[in-house]
This record gives sequence, structure tokens and C-alpha cells, in this order.
Amino acid sequence: MNSKILVLDDDLSNADAIRLVLEDCSFNVRSISLAEELSSAVQEFEPDLIVMDILLDKGDGRELCNALKTNQRTCHIPVLLITAMLETQAKRIFNLADDIIYKPFSYNKLYTKVASLIN
Repeated sequence: MNSKILVLDDDLSNADAIRLVLEDCSFNVRSISLAEELSSAVQEFEPDLIVMDILLDKGDGRELCNALKTNQRTCHIPVLLITAMLETQAKRIFNLADDIIYKPFSYNKLYTKVASLIN
């Protein structure tokens, strides 16, 4: 069975690009664009990994990540944050993410990080 990846990015073109790249790498991918959809999507889709932008329509990916990581039902799911922020800006808010990838990034680098977090 292919690993399931949930992508949360409020920029639909970014979400689609990430989804297409990961599907091309044989992952089962679902993408959502609204922060308020995260909880139900995690419950329904049961992802093996969550790829989430930091800057969202309503919310901050770091805070959403922390909520997932402190919830007993979801703390086991690896979270990869993506951002266009500088590293110093991204780390101003403490987060429990398993990894962060900084834009712009190559799709090869994305795949490498995803594969290492799933395995």
C-alpha cells in the first residue's frame, strides 16, 4: 500500500504542484486549502505524513503542528512544514515539526525529505 500524505496549503497552485510531484512518486496524496479542514481530513484520510505551509489563510502551520503533536491521537504523524520565511523568522514560534523545508525548494529535495520522514 502506498503511503498517504496530506498536504495543507492555502495557495492552491502550490498545493497542486506538491500533490502532483508526490503522486508522481507513487504516494497517495490528498490536498486541502483551509486550516479548519485539517482535523476532519486527518481523521478521514489517516495520513502517514502531513506537509503543511506555515502561513495559512486562518492560522499558523506551526501552531496547527503543535496541536497535532500534543494530541495523543495524532502525535505519531510526522509533520513537514514548508515556508518562504527565513529560517530565523520560521523559528520565532516554537514548533514540534519533524522537519521544515524552505522555499524555493527542488522537487527532489521535497521527495528526499518526505521519504525520510515516512521511513
